[in-house]
Amino acid sequence: MNQSRNNPVRTDVLVVGGGASGLMAAIAARMWGASVVLLEKNPRVGKKLLTTGNHQCNLSNLHLTVDRFHGDPVLAMAVIGKFNLNATLALFWRLGLESTRDGEGRVFPRSFQAAAVLDVLRFEAEESEVRMVCGAEVVRLARLDDGFMAETKAGDRFAAGRVILCSGGKAAPQTGSDGGGLDLARRLGHAVIEPFPALVQLKLDGALHKAMEGMRWDAEARLLVDGRADGTARGEVLFAAYGISGPAALALSRPAVEAWTAGRRVELSLNLLPEQPSTETLHFIQYRMRNKPARTLEQFLTGWINKRIGQTLLKSLGLDWTRPWSSLTESEQTLLAATLHGWTFPVAGHTGWPNAQTTAGGVDTAEVHPETLESRLVPGLHFAGEVLDVDGDSGGFNLQWAWSSGWVAGSAAAGPEHEAV
Repeated sequence: MNQSRNNPVRTDVLVVGGGASGLMAAIAARMWGASVVLLEKNPRVGKKLLTTGNHQCNLSNLHLTVDRFHGDPVLAMAVIGKFNLNATLALFWRLGLESTRDGEGRVFPRSFQAAAVLDVLRFEAEESEVRMVCGAEVVRLARLDDGFMAETKAGDRFAAGRVILCSGGKAAPQTGSDGGGLDLARRLGHAVIEPFPALVQLKLDGALHKAMEGMRWDAEARLLVDGRADGTARGEVLFAAYGISGPAALALSRPAVEAWTAGRRVELSLNLLPEQPSTETLHFIQYRMRNKPARTLEQFLTGWINKRIGQTLLKSLGLDWTRPWSSLTESEQTLLAATLHGWTFPVAGHTGWPNAQTTAGGVDTAEVHPETLESRLVPGLHFAGEVLDVDGDSGGFNLQWAWSSGWVAGSAAAGPEHEAV
């Protein structure tokens, strides 16, 4: 593209970023008749999209409620209301993608292949003559009297009447999301809420979790910040050498990381027996003591919970494994029951941006019109996707935000008459 260094490529709408929101924004703008150029820093579009949902691409969720979004959940729901789940699935159906859903409300492509989602988006972009330029990292974006001028790292220049910044946040930098779009927004005068990793594994203090590395268990996890409850989540937890993962831990990782980053005391309390009350657990402990009094504590939890998890729990209480069950004092019985329902681990951090599924923080939404996602500070500049201070829970919420925000920004950038579509 050497010719663009002296003679900029001109287009109506320039989309910066070829991920989920960028592809949707480009398709929407083109559907409304605008000429569109999409710039993607990677050799191919959609690299991060291919990794979503364990490569199955959890497209959306049936339960799109305000409590499943963070940062600016009110703006998120307003945008999703303009391009909702039904509109999203109808569009994908028109593009050739069939969908299905599971018992938890998660929506997937019927093929359970993220590559299929990327393919239908790419096919539509190509067929509608969206000009996709890969290997084009935008390093400068300037507002001119008649629009914008973007310059890539290679020196190519692109002129556009409107720009949609869809360059993602900082999660999974190995896929190209390195925060470069946030820097472009800052240089244009926008405030950025300091980003931090969300949906990320948590590091734990101490060594107990290392003894349980590789063990999985369905539990109710409770987040404690400075000793006070700050959220619960039910689901599988996975112990690892660094700490803890699994759906329940990931669900609480956003507030955990936010509080830990602020220097607060953060703990994760696990209820290993969420299906029964602690009084019932205490009665069962007493029954076991009477039924097989000669067995040792090492064998006490065998057949009840995972053996290695149970042995580690007993060790954490300082109980001698060689003691017979019948030797447990009343206070030790009560302590054991309480720990089974509230085993607490200090949180010591997180595993970092490379392991995060999404970004919390981003461009301050107070500086963005919710109807069009256009900047209040820089007319003609729109935003979509993870670059904005909106993030969702695991389960398809972040991709729905990408589809909805991409459609709203792309439609609005194509012309004011499309803003309410």
